[in-house]
Amino acid sequence: ASVLALQITLFPKQGFCVGLTINHLVMDGKTVVKFLKSWAHICKYGTTPQDIHLPMILDRKVINIPPELESDFFKCTPYLSGNVRTLKFPSTKKTEDLVRVTLELTQENVKKLRERAKSESTLSDDLHLSTFVLTYAYVLTCVVKARGDDADQLVPFTYVADFRDRLDPPVPVNYFGNCVLPINFSGDKAKTFLGEDGFVNAVKILSDSIRRVSSRGAESIWELYEQGLKFMELGTQKKLSVAGSNKFGIYGSDFGWGKPVSTENISMSRNVLFSMSERRDETGGVEIGMCLKKHEMDVFVSQFQNGL
Repeated sequence: ASVLALQITLFPKQGFCVGLTINHLVMDGKTVVKFLKSWAHICKYGTTPQDIHLPMILDRKVINIPPELESDFFKCTPYLSGNVRTLKFPSTKKTEDLVRVTLELTQENVKKLRERAKSESTLSDDLHLSTFVLTYAYVLTCVVKARGDDADQLVPFTYVADFRDRLDPPVPVNYFGNCVLPINFSGDKAKTFLGEDGFVNAVKILSDSIRRVSSRGAESIWELYEQGLKFMELGTQKKLSVAGSNKFGIYGSDFGWGKPVSTENISMSRNVLFSMSERRDETGGVEIGMCLKKHEMDVFVSQFQNGL
């Protein structure tokens, strides 16, 4: 199977764009960013970066999971849907009404969302109020309102959890590959997120999930994922999912001309995908890439900005 494709486009007297397509069966986001930052460092300094632990390990045996669980992974239809041997993008004919936008949460925005979650929740001391949780919860509530979901409609959403430090023994930091598991949510109705308490409800759900992930093994997480897939087959609403992380440090990919002007995740899927990364020029802020239908995007941007 094809693993990785690169395209560099030069804009004379302006700069250049590095385009990267990966096979997600082979590598996850953390590995991709390590690849980019290593490449950039070598290009800039001509030396191997000390903080990325090169060379990378390609040996899959460092992933210590039961053989039967690995077998289950590859029986799962979503992992093998479409042609997994190619890196070609799917046809865009069915997505012509989609528009893309990049929005930002400043460090101050994140702080206010954290304060809001604490003040509106009776369990504030037990909440996992990370920047990731706050950002995802806020985007989720804005998306549900923008789509105009019926109150009793199920709202499926997902994120992926990094299991490098959750396996026994932990996966070496220089592992080159994929070590994430999807965490699915499929039993929550739209009314959970539509009211004034929608944001704090989303925070509670995501917070509880992250605490459970930390206490469960890979086998247990996979069972939950398979249960979620059965729920998904019953519904028709598209699933919200997130790509990237505000902890990857993608803007640290300096090829010798400073930080990238911007980074974007341009993945398209039949679901609703948004991307998350750190802000270019501020620690603690978040950059959000969103792709929606034009009429939904207008409402989403309005909800996003007014809610702050």
